[in-house]
Amino acid sequence: MKKKLLVTLLVLIFIFTTTVLANPTRLKENISNSNPKHIKLFHEVNIKINQNLDSALFEKIIDEHKDDFKIKSTPKFLRLSEFTDEIGFKHIKFNQHYNGIPVEGSEVIAHIKSGNLKNITGNLIENISIEKSSSFVIPENQAIEVAKSQFDFKELRKNPSVKMVIYQNPVDQKYYQTYKVNIQYNEPEIANWEVYVDVFSGKVIDIVSNIRFDGVVYGSGTAVDGTTKNLILYQQSSYYYVKDITRPINGYIVTNTANNRQTYPGTTIYSSTTTINDAAGVSAHYYAGVVYNFYKNLFNRNSLDNNGMNLISTVHYGTKYNNAFWDGTQMVYGDGDGTLFRALSGDLDVVAHEMTHGLTTNTANLVYKDQSGALNESMSDVFGVLVETYDKYNVQNGGQWQFNPADWVVGDDIYTPSTPGDALRSLADPTLYGQPDNMSNYVYTTSDNGGVHTNSGIPNKAAFLVAQSIGCEKTAKIYYRALTVYFTSSTDFYNARLGLVQAAKDLYGANSSEAQAVATAFDQVGIYQTQTTDTYEPNDSISQAYRVYSGTSYSSYIFTSTDKDYYKIYVNKNKYLDINLTNVPGDYDLYLYNQYGTLVAYSENDGVGLSERIVYKATYNGYYYILVVGYNGSFSNTNKYTLTPYVY
Repeated sequence: MKKKLLVTLLVLIFIFTTTVLANPTRLKENISNSNPKHIKLFHEVNIKINQNLDSALFEKIIDEHKDDFKIKSTPKFLRLSEFTDEIGFKHIKFNQHYNGIPVEGSEVIAHIKSGNLKNITGNLIENISIEKSSSFVIPENQAIEVAKSQFDFKELRKNPSVKMVIYQNPVDQKYYQTYKVNIQYNEPEIANWEVYVDVFSGKVIDIVSNIRFDGVVYGSGTAVDGTTKNLILYQQSSYYYVKDITRPINGYIVTNTANNRQTYPGTTIYSSTTTINDAAGVSAHYYAGVVYNFYKNLFNRNSLDNNGMNLISTVHYGTKYNNAFWDGTQMVYGDGDGTLFRALSGDLDVVAHEMTHGLTTNTANLVYKDQSGALNESMSDVFGVLVETYDKYNVQNGGQWQFNPADWVVGDDIYTPSTPGDALRSLADPTLYGQPDNMSNYVYTTSDNGGVHTNSGIPNKAAFLVAQSIGCEKTAKIYYRALTVYFTSSTDFYNARLGLVQAAKDLYGANSSEAQAVATAFDQVGIYQTQTTDTYEPNDSISQAYRVYSGTSYSSYIFTSTDKDYYKIYVNKNKYLDINLTNVPGDYDLYLYNQYGTLVAYSENDGVGLSERIVYKATYNGYYYILVVGYNGSFSNTNKYTLTPYVY
């Protein structure tokens, strides 16, 4: 909710002489040219690399192309990882750092082929300034105790891990030097938390969950489809365990039971014969093998982390538990209550969904919030359908992978077992189950981590349209490449489009019908290629403010969740400046700054589509600066707002 400093009026009239209004709580930043600036990178370059691309050389390249990247100073980077993909691209990931400390969520990837740097993608932050309440840094053990005190648990599942990172507080948008403390426990509920503790004050800056829930957050069911599955078991003495050690990975595929307790991993399911009489366990184990084969056969991926990690499933979690989730390390399934859901492990697309969260964790690690969180959910839905159809049409054994719109649903085998023909979500028509299918209907909410299970309908619809155009196999290859090569933790819908189009170009050619199919699909859901339709860009800072005139209306976009639009207007002393913001597609706010970048008036009506107005009496002859910005990431790249200033 917005914090109002004054009683809300239909018209806010601010007449100032020598008094300057203090910055309101809602204001995201004290506007100046030195404030942090988030820069999304997706740049095609062609630079010959004659040596190993280390941090120093990468920084030199960035510095030499500052104008292309629209930055004034060059950040410092730490080299994180490198891998070469199946078509010869080398991908080197760097993490921006501040005084040697990694900046959370700021990663940049260099993409090299045949000794040429082809693309640079990711997110960097310019002009970081750290909030410091003192010069004393608290010790790690104190930060751990602070983190533990935030929760009521019986015992920790593992010892807390700690690392120091630079972190942006999502509330005040300021940057803090923090200890990132990981806290995990099983009771009274399963939890895996990241707690960000300010190293100077010991205060908690933010708490983020690593649990990745499926749509079963809304309810799940119980039991399986009754078919017979062939299982790979492990015999030990006179018992047969639901454990598969035959895969070419470092570990194994194993299925455990929580025995209806809220704890895991539980005990491995076993029998005194080769017949396993546990339907939920059979489904979980068999489907885990199907998912493993999918990623191995299509992409030669060595388990979810590409390093042979164990694939662990736990069934019978809790009593009538209507949920399933990936906890950061394994899959967990409830039995459902038999009415809303059957056993959650009984649907291959649900199992594939949860396991794909594991793939995402070990690649892009999309932040589970707002657009990146909805994209995280969407990738799991998309691969859930792709894995299920890969199995349904027996592609592994030479079958023809077909596209059938009826297949593009999630949870249909477990959701409301007594009601045939429905599903938890539809990628073919997300609106059937309360999801938007276009950016014009994007849902702005603080619940469900910013609506991750709601707004995933938009990229889901795009994926459906892609597959409808080019088929399932090519769609799978494009989406896998984008997720593992081009996406970073902060990738939003717009940059997902760019990454997917680039992946299609890599695989099928720059002018291929496949790349065009991806672009067209995203056009159809309102996620467009460029921001060139925003007439007044670039106007993201006071120094770039676009000049406007009294009595003229200006229609433009808040194009992304981080976009800001600045305008400037000349006003004579003692004249009134009347600014009107109308036709608002989201929850937009209006601010006015003087020639020094100091806030002098604002309008923050609370609600989507509400107009804003400022009336202000000028105190000098000169320019005033108008800022239009979306509250809490609100934006629209399909519907314009209208700004009309009057001077009288």
